[in-house]
Amino acid sequence: MSGWAIIDAREAAPEPTPVSVDRAAQLGLRAAPLGRRIGAAAIDALPAAVFAAPVALAPRAILSGELLWILIAATGALLLVVYGLVQLASHGSRGQTFGKQLLQLRTVRADTLRPIGFWRAVLKAGIPVAAGVVPVVGTAVVLLSPLWDREGRRRGWHDHAARAWLIDLRAVDPTDPIAFEAARGRARARVDAAPVPFAAPSPSPSAAAPSSSAASAPSPTAASAPSAPAEPAPSASAQARVRLDTGEEYLVSGLCLVGRMPAPEPNERVAYALPVRDDARSVSKTHFALDVRAEGMAVLDRGSGNGTRVIRTGVEYPVAVGVPVPIRPGDRIRFGDRTMEVLHV
Repeated sequence: MSGWAIIDAREAAPEPTPVSVDRAAQLGLRAAPLGRRIGAAAIDALPAAVFAAPVALAPRAILSGELLWILIAATGALLLVVYGLVQLASHGSRGQTFGKQLLQLRTVRADTLRPIGFWRAVLKAGIPVAAGVVPVVGTAVVLLSPLWDREGRRRGWHDHAARAWLIDLRAVDPTDPIAFEAARGRARARVDAAPVPFAAPSPSPSAAAPSSSAASAPSPTAASAPSAPAEPAPSASAQARVRLDTGEEYLVSGLCLVGRMPAPEPNERVAYALPVRDDARSVSKTHFALDVRAEGMAVLDRGSGNGTRVIRTGVEYPVAVGVPVPIRPGDRIRFGDRTMEVLHV
């Protein structure tokens, strides 16, 4: 069956290694643009320059014997060392320095897509510094070496030496479990950006007339029904129970659109359209879709203005437009100022 696979991203098998150039392209990974790469380096260099300024006064302070200037120079040197160690530790463990975090970049191992580690971060940073034995030119050549990378991934000489790759997080973040599992799902199934329509709309969970083919809103679960929801008959389609933040519960199956005034695209066939009231207009007309199938359930953002996020164990993960993100009971979906909880799949 085409589409997506229900896999908990935290429990999914790791990406087979080594990750080839072609596999990285299939996953949607993208090299960091040169302009933002330079911008991140400039941001990182600014605090270092501020801390290094007093250090430049150290010889004069020592010769003059003025205690105040000696303390200023020593403080600058200490701050410079601490700043450098913090940057290297963060770069090795998280793949991000301050500048990279601000500009949404991350350094990963080119062969495993995992953090490069502290000593590789030291090696990566040390090569441009060591190249400075040839004043100006040496460091400049190393920093510009990504321009002639034969792999086409903008990896410089220092990147190759450390087996590192600087990627653009606006494409895919391999350290985000849900987003990366979605990327692997797209690579496996080769689904398009648009949601996959069903061959026919699923039947309504309520006792609706079977001859009706138009999309309808799912009926709220009756508050007076004391028993648990019955298991669907073998011939029925898969169902899921969800609850809005206002308390209403709905039993849905197939493709369900959610929004202020949800409507399908031309020629798109859906099972349900669930209108949600939102006086603040934080919810788009067709905000997101729930895709319920026999193998599980997924949520897809439909180009909403305020985005859709999956909340799992207290952590929020963004849902990219048109990308099916697997969800499970206990997950909550935040859309605008509203939320929906998945009770049963």
